[in-house]
Amino acid sequence: MPDVERARQAREFRSLLNLGTYPIGVKLFEKASDALAVQGGRNLRSTATCHMAALARHYREDGVCVSTTQSLKCRWGLACLGMSQTPERLVKGELNRTFTKDDEAAKALQDEIFMLGNEGHRYNALLMGPLDLIPVEPDAVVAYMTPGQALKVLLGYEYAEGRVLRGTIAGQSSVCSAIAKVIAGEDMVMDIPCVGDRMWGLVPDDQLVMAISPKIIDRLLAGMKATDSFSSHPFRPFLHWSVIFPPEMEAHGKELE
Repeated sequence: MPDVERARQAREFRSLLNLGTYPIGVKLFEKASDALAVQGGRNLRSTATCHMAALARHYREDGVCVSTTQSLKCRWGLACLGMSQTPERLVKGELNRTFTKDDEAAKALQDEIFMLGNEGHRYNALLMGPLDLIPVEPDAVVAYMTPGQALKVLLGYEYAEGRVLRGTIAGQSSVCSAIAKVIAGEDMVMDIPCVGDRMWGLVPDDQLVMAISPKIIDRLLAGMKATDSFSSHPFRPFLHWSVIFPPEMEAHGKELE
């Protein structure tokens, strides 16, 4: 059954950001059988993390989906999420050659992409769904948003302690690597959705992706509410100035009578 607190968090998060889609709950399972036994989860036979994210944020009840290691087709995603050991061809950066000048650049790029699979094969199934509908405690919360909405989240994050977001933005394996970083202990990660997210997740040009630890959601919401008086979204323009029109567009002389 969906959790009442998660439903509240999802509702407040959407409201404070005027988010057009839904925040996503993400859960990884060591045993695939445990994921497949989750009530209401739709077992996908051929998918990717970004595809599952699109289903979750757009399809609501039909967006609670499960994928096993065998059905997740993205080589980067499997390694990022620890659903396989990172293979040698990925470690060497061979799959990055499309994006880089030479093998050295490809390897350097790969070294900057965080992958749980570098430490071994840990998980065997992934569940994703709207945060307010998933029937399990999530390991991470993912949301896609505009830069303006992301600013609102950052202000909420900074409110209590002045803590700022730090990290690497690669634009590669973005949502998968962001989830992995949160599972590894980071509070929050922001990245530019990768090419795959645009192709198979249908993410618009104007959106960023954020992964958030469930442990900080309530603190984040409190900060977003506290900063609302000055920085509610959409941000209110300053309009305390006199309007000036071109002279030919203004009323003159007898036109004012």
